[in-house]
Amino acid sequence: MPQSLLTRLSKTIHSWLRFVPKPCLIVGLFVFSAEAHASFAPEKIWLNHFRLGDLAAAEDGQWAITAKGTDTVFFALNTVWPLPQPMRLSIPPDVTAATCKNLREKGIRIGIECGYMDHPIQLLEPSNPASDALPSREMPKMEKGIGRITARAEIAKLRPIWQAGDAPDFLVLDDPMRRLLIPGQDVLGQCVPGMPSIEAAAAEVVGYMQTMREKFPRVQFVIILNFPNWGWRGQPAYTVAPNRPSPMNWGDAAVVLDGLYAAVDEAQLSIHALQGDFPWRYFSEAPISAIAATVDWQQRLLELEAYARTRGSRFHLVTNSETGYLSAEAFAKDSLSYLDAYLAAGGKPDHFVVQSWYPHPKNLLPENDPDAATWLAARFIERQAEIRDGSEPRGISVKKQAFNRSEPEALLALLNAIAPDRWAELSPLLDKNWLAQTHEPNLTDAAGSLKSLRTSVDEAMANLPKVVLVMSDREVTQGRGQAPIAVTAEPSQVWILEIISQASLSHQVSAWVDGDSNPIMKPVWISPSTSGKIAVRFKPEMIRESALHLQIGIEDGEVFKIALPVSEKTLAPNKP
Repeated sequence: MPQSLLTRLSKTIHSWLRFVPKPCLIVGLFVFSAEAHASFAPEKIWLNHFRLGDLAAAEDGQWAITAKGTDTVFFALNTVWPLPQPMRLSIPPDVTAATCKNLREKGIRIGIECGYMDHPIQLLEPSNPASDALPSREMPKMEKGIGRITARAEIAKLRPIWQAGDAPDFLVLDDPMRRLLIPGQDVLGQCVPGMPSIEAAAAEVVGYMQTMREKFPRVQFVIILNFPNWGWRGQPAYTVAPNRPSPMNWGDAAVVLDGLYAAVDEAQLSIHALQGDFPWRYFSEAPISAIAATVDWQQRLLELEAYARTRGSRFHLVTNSETGYLSAEAFAKDSLSYLDAYLAAGGKPDHFVVQSWYPHPKNLLPENDPDAATWLAARFIERQAEIRDGSEPRGISVKKQAFNRSEPEALLALLNAIAPDRWAELSPLLDKNWLAQTHEPNLTDAAGSLKSLRTSVDEAMANLPKVVLVMSDREVTQGRGQAPIAVTAEPSQVWILEIISQASLSHQVSAWVDGDSNPIMKPVWISPSTSGKIAVRFKPEMIRESALHLQIGIEDGEVFKIALPVSEKTLAPNKP
């Protein structure tokens, strides 16, 4: 049997043995299990925090339980990046090296969260591994070779580790296929073309992995999947981000992962683990979208774990909560509930990941301080030991929420403005199945109506120009990368404005062309980090100084003005 096949078979068997709750005897490919004990729980955790440099000089008593029960500590790449002008969370190079030394002495492995294919960066000496890497304003082009370019830039960022004679055990790639296929999602409003296909994107991930292996021959790779934003096996995503009108949002994660694994296998590389990024709310609360609410989200996360097993990979789960915006106490309560609930639902991860990208917990040490991340890490380690000793993990009932009526109401208003005939057909159906009801509608009827409405709006907008605008508390700007839009000689024209909110509060937003005080749409509610679509109608003679001048108003009377460039060559009337 070829060695590569033996390796993959061994990994697959190891992975599936996670489901066997008791030491067992393997005969051929048949597994005979001894009597099961009460419950499964991993032995050790993975840990990440933005103040890992505090471990460089940490006393043993400050994190004794955490140190003993942690398998891997992984840095965020940019915290170890040596910059001439350090950022607020930058760890000095000598402190990074000292932290790694302390971790090694305690038998803890080292990881790096990285793989930021769509992050702007300038490598001053591309052929020099020790080159300075500087921030850049220009977004990278998603084209052939970007994987290797990114790897070389990130090797330069990792200088404080490898110049000290160390090397990472794991590179934890942050949803690299999304970054290649749909770049720029970390900053709302960026419009950057992605790779042309799954195969092309997968080839760039392989190029990244190969370049990293040339520098770090023993490094292993973990792939993060930002799971709420992906569809799965033809079913919808939990969330739909701005500019992603399909219920699948970023696409079908199963199809994308199939393509990635195929490329990785062909290159004779391997993916050590899939890491699920799926905060507590998505596991414990039903979506407010009627379409997303048709999915059993706990089961979907278990399916991702099972998928990792079939691919011979391990599975890690990030157990954190958006309550990290509020306090360390709320964050810890939800994270510990997640540990129990996932195990109670049947999950058997290789590691839980204790990690926060929220403001809390602010401190890393000491572990006897409830406001510190190591306090939570120590509680994770202790709770896992209790469960292994027979304590039953505590399950939950999924919290149901009222369906979100704002989406169909906004889409109906848009459809009425651009396709009134279709609006007249659908409006009574939406009233009957959803909007006019005083109680929760039938799930199937509501989801079906919403799908029909979304499809109708997409069809009505298909041939209309669309402009992406970004609204903050102080201004409205045009999204990056948009070319001037063509204006025809038609006497009346309609554009679609997709307004993405980076404001701190929700607002009722309206839009109209300067000089026309009669908007064709009523105001639309737009919440922070979401978007809303508004139609505007104008005549060619309203174009001034090669631009369409718009006014964007919010409910308290404030009005933002913006001029959208138009294509000069289209301003003249069409000739026969």
